Amino acid sequence: MFGVYRFILAVNVVIYHVLDVASIGPYAVYSFFVLSGFLMTMIMNESYGYSLDGFKRYALNRFLRLYPVYWCLLLIGICIILLIGNDVSGVFHAKMILPNDFASAIANVTMIYPAFEPVTYPVRISPATWALSIEIVFYILIGLGLSKSPVISSLWLILSLSWVAVTVYKSGYLFLEYGNVIQASLPFSIGAWIYHYQALVTKLIQIIRGRTIVFLYSANIVFVVLCQIFIPDKAWFVSMLGTWVNLLLSALMTIVLFKFGGHYFSKKVDRFFGDLSYPVYLFHWSSVALVSWVITDDMSKGLLVFLLGLGLTILVSMAVNKYINDYVEHIRTRVRERASQSTTTTAD
Repeated sequence: MFGVYRFILAVNVVIYHVLDVASIGPYAVYSFFVLSGFLMTMIMNESYGYSLDGFKRYALNRFLRLYPVYWCLLLIGICIILLIGNDVSGVFHAKMILPNDFASAIANVTMIYPAFEPVTYPVRISPATWALSIEIVFYILIGLGLSKSPVISSLWLILSLSWVAVTVYKSGYLFLEYGNVIQASLPFSIGAWIYHYQALVTKLIQIIRGRTIVFLYSANIVFVVLCQIFIPDKAWFVSMLGTWVNLLLSALMTIVLFKFGGHYFSKKVDRFFGDLSYPVYLFHWSSVALVSWVITDDMSKGLLVFLLGLGLTILVSMAVNKYINDYVEHIRTRVRERASQSTTTTAD
């Protein structure tokens, strides 16, 4: 349903980081946030419920989804930094260095970076994990009931929009800031809102048509990239407007894929690519750094480094999925089934 979509978003982040293609990385991250807001709201309402037991099972399943794979890739990332050298790694990405104190070590183990803007935290062995720090905050809040009902979700969305409106007014620019927790509330609240009002959103999709939405979503990204190439002096303005277009279309894309995504890819294919998306997102910086260290003299990037780095990232991700994630998924399935049974019993 969402697997291929998530994989494409993860690859867009890699392209953004390695080939310096502007805007598509932030767009992808906010698309992830919208999707997470939708999915977490759905599973809390339909699978776990808002009892204490439901929250515990939800938290356990989120933990199992995030941490076993991350810890495995974190160890590999540490080995890569030790191999190429901490200083060399820091040249490739200023924050991709080993922790030098207990606090930063704990932050890297937990992916909880103690900063209002996790993207600014100075030591991240896996640099892209700042976004996971934000995800974890909203996983907890959604589990505690932030999107429990249509009314609460609507209030959350209104408050998020109000905060963004105030920051836009103060700055004088229509930018949606990138990398801080409060601004990220908007895409998560959008995802929660469209879950509760998906019937309304579906009617809009039927008017516009799903294929048109997919085209517009893709065209927005391509248009912004082309503007960066051909009219760089105006590209900032196009990128700014494109951010808001991306948010709207991400919401519509989420419902399009939820309702109709199964028509385009088999469950097996969708599951395969979906399982790759998380480790690809986590590991690409480490993989690309290793490739650059091997084939270049100056830790540069470029197309060849991107292709080889992405290939290595996918291979490592497949191995980690086979030996770690597939085993963990069996445990997660049992947790989900028990949660569903508990929810059904409570309803009865």
